[in-house]
Amino acid sequence: MDDLERQMELRIYARRMTWGLVFIIGLLFIGGLRLAGVDLDAMESRGRYFKPDRHICLKTGWLETTVGDKDRAPFCMEWIDPSDTSGNTHPLIQTDLVIVKDNGGKIRAQHRRGVNYPLIGTILFLAILIVIGKQVQKRLIEKRRIRLGLTGTTGE
Repeated sequence: MDDLERQMELRIYARRMTWGLVFIIGLLFIGGLRLAGVDLDAMESRGRYFKPDRHICLKTGWLETTVGDKDRAPFCMEWIDPSDTSGNTHPLIQTDLVIVKDNGGKIRAQHRRGVNYPLIGTILFLAILIVIGKQVQKRLIEKRRIRLGLTGTTGE
């Protein structure tokens, strides 16, 4: 086998190794999400709030203001989204909501912007898998390069 054929074999091996690792890391990512119980649909819909023009209210309730005097106002506590094909209902997350009475006497709701820890964890898990996959790929290709006797050339 001459040097050109060995370089071609190394390139083919590197491509196969890359696609194999992409497949394996994808399986590990999906398996890790399933084992951890992460629901990507719920993670995406976590920031959704009731919008009267797009959602249908199923249950209303009275909430007191958290800042200002103790007035009460009706709020939609549970709704459905007609564009959501799952048909799941969406409850009002009261911990993300601050109900205030402004200077004009109107009661309004303000949504707190919190950190989405499950999303951050999912992104970090994927990044760790990618880094480990790249290290494994580099080591395996380097071993193959040494086995083929191509230590001084770059065959990728």
